[in-house]
Amino acid sequence: MSLSESGSVVIAAVLAPAIFSLALLSGCALANQEVPATDLDDPVPVIEAEPDEKPAWRSKLKDAAQTALADVEQFADVAWTRFSKRLGLGQPRHIANYYGYGNQDYVWVTGRVLANRPIGGPQEDDKWFDNLKASYQRWNSREVAEAEVNLFFNGETRTVTTDIEGYYHARFERRCDLRARDQVVAQIRPGQDDAITVVHEIYSPAPGSEVMIISDMDDTIIHTGITDLLVAAQLTFLNNAKTRQPLTGVAALYQALAAGPEGNKRNPVFYVSNSAWNMYDLLRDFVDLNDLPPGPIMLRDIGFDAPGEGSENHKIDTIRSLIRSYPDLPVILVGDSGQHDAEIYAEIAAEFPGRLLAIYIRDIDPDHETAFDAKVDAIMADSTGGVPFLRVANSALIAEHAATLGLLSQVQVANVSTETAIDRQREPLPEEAMEEAIAMTNENDNDNS
Repeated sequence: MSLSESGSVVIAAVLAPAIFSLALLSGCALANQEVPATDLDDPVPVIEAEPDEKPAWRSKLKDAAQTALADVEQFADVAWTRFSKRLGLGQPRHIANYYGYGNQDYVWVTGRVLANRPIGGPQEDDKWFDNLKASYQRWNSREVAEAEVNLFFNGETRTVTTDIEGYYHARFERRCDLRARDQVVAQIRPGQDDAITVVHEIYSPAPGSEVMIISDMDDTIIHTGITDLLVAAQLTFLNNAKTRQPLTGVAALYQALAAGPEGNKRNPVFYVSNSAWNMYDLLRDFVDLNDLPPGPIMLRDIGFDAPGEGSENHKIDTIRSLIRSYPDLPVILVGDSGQHDAEIYAEIAAEFPGRLLAIYIRDIDPDHETAFDAKVDAIMADSTGGVPFLRVANSALIAEHAATLGLLSQVQVANVSTETAIDRQREPLPEEAMEEAIAMTNENDNDNS
């Protein structure tokens, strides 16, 4: 739900207290259910809860509240769609053409129809306030529901309708030889003067691919500082794709993994993140500007979902789908220690025995032993997948281990180590980045005074 949906926000604000009261009453009703009578001569069983186990009523209350919020958002979205249509608002003006992917049988594509046009790419002379404005516009997306989109692939035409959040999805049968790069054309109002036409680039494993790399993005390839809200806010809202910093040596590492030890492969790279689709243009530009291998960037819709539905399990479900889509390709998983990557990857390793070559978890604070590290280490110790599972400080250490698996040559390892050292020399620490942003803000204020 976008920032522009003021009507939705008002509706949600008005209904939220009532919904919370309903959820609370539901929880109380569940907690006060009458217990069936038992024979007084029978001993009453005592069940000891596990230390981390939450009372059942709390879980049910949480689920009831989550379901209620999802219903409120759905109601608000529908109301806003009807309201905007009556006023003639919300006409399609842009198609967000996300990268798709394919295998030898199918091609998958996702896009989004919006009523506001894109903000344009980052400029060399953008100031912090330019980036802040761009961030607002990025999150102030005005999605168009129930829009008809014509898709064209390999001589086939398909018409799809956008959902309440403006997204459309389609799967085509390939019916042609596997190609590393394909295209799906998307069009609205074909044949009219105001027709909108875009192209979805489709990435598929090239013939001879030996491995696929599935990587997180935040704090895995790009500095986000997700564990520090102040730093994360500064990096997200006051920077752009040109000023955001990649992790040290990450471009050299991913290029080497994609090329293979002989340097002549085109192993596919998939970027799977819990970031919102609103961040797609920034992340795509970041990948391009920092010479990372191009590939599908698979994000999620942000909103309230009922328990077990929506984007709550986006990352693990996406990884499962990718692994099943390419049954002949072994997998490398790369994530970070700041969120739930280690936990998710351990579950994937257990579900897909024999498919994973290695799991690499970047230490978000390699100079200190923290609770994040302890959690990752515990997960690694309990992992039963039989997969090399490493917490690493930098790209050079990943390269060294990958070489022992035959995935990189020693020349590539040396190159990654060199690039890691060079990047480290020019890499600002999060605190320095924050101080720089504050300094720029003060300087601009002084100029305006």
